[in-house]
Amino acid sequence: MQIEGFELLNYRKPPENFPLDPFQERVFDNMYLEIPVGDTLFMLSPSLRIAYPGKNEEVEREIIKREGEVYSLKRLILESLIKFTAILEANSYYISQSDYLLLARVTLQPGEGVYRLKFYTHDVRELLSNYEDKIYLGHDFLYLTGERKYFGLDDFIPYLDSEFTYLKEKASDFNIRNPLVKDYMVEIGELIGDSLMTWEDNKLDFSLERASLRELREATIKFMEVKHMLVELHDEVREFEYKLRSRGEAENHLSRYVTKLRKDVVNILHYINMKLLSRIQRRINTPA
Repeated sequence: MQIEGFELLNYRKPPENFPLDPFQERVFDNMYLEIPVGDTLFMLSPSLRIAYPGKNEEVEREIIKREGEVYSLKRLILESLIKFTAILEANSYYISQSDYLLLARVTLQPGEGVYRLKFYTHDVRELLSNYEDKIYLGHDFLYLTGERKYFGLDDFIPYLDSEFTYLKEKASDFNIRNPLVKDYMVEIGELIGDSLMTWEDNKLDFSLERASLRELREATIKFMEVKHMLVELHDEVREFEYKLRSRGEAENHLSRYVTKLRKDVVNILHYINMKLLSRIQRRINTPA
């Protein structure tokens, strides 16, 4: 009988198994995986033992039976992180300080064969006892069928709108109606709308390795326009975050969700700078 939550192992997409640097190897060796099985979130240790919520013979049998597929899934998650994000590079200090622990949580399935992942790090000694204090690093989209287009940016940038909707719900939950929150939420909502329009006007998909110099020059302009719009959004979110922290208890708690939005914007900017523009500029600036 198929256990609900292990359907993602049925896709059998093979990892590329490209070489890893020493930091990436240690992260892979210390990766925890969280998978929703029914209504319960099961945390698997790097050795694929159930770390939370406790012993479950049915789930344990499934893990043992499909151990190779679970390791392949972890490898696919790491490869996607390396290719389509700069999360590991931007958070290397926090990850290394936590003995290279990376917690990857499968959170939802936006489409067939596509899963959304959230990433955290934590002191391994307090992972279970102080689980709520884990450090949020960012998120990614794992494609187990098909190929990602637009360098993955067509996943990340439009999703900012969904994250903002979630933030508005949290503000409503805390019944926060003061002018500070209202004004910043309006401004941030407008900047997210502008970011989405800027992306739609400038999105492009091409091969970084095979593109002509003309195409690379055009891509530089377009990616910079997108980046500059996201910088404006980031600065507004950061200012809102800082001001919330100086207010009351409800505002201070809301700032935790604003921080997550800011980190996700920062991650997109890091990815554009580290993984896209740097490669484009290297090709442009290489003597003929």
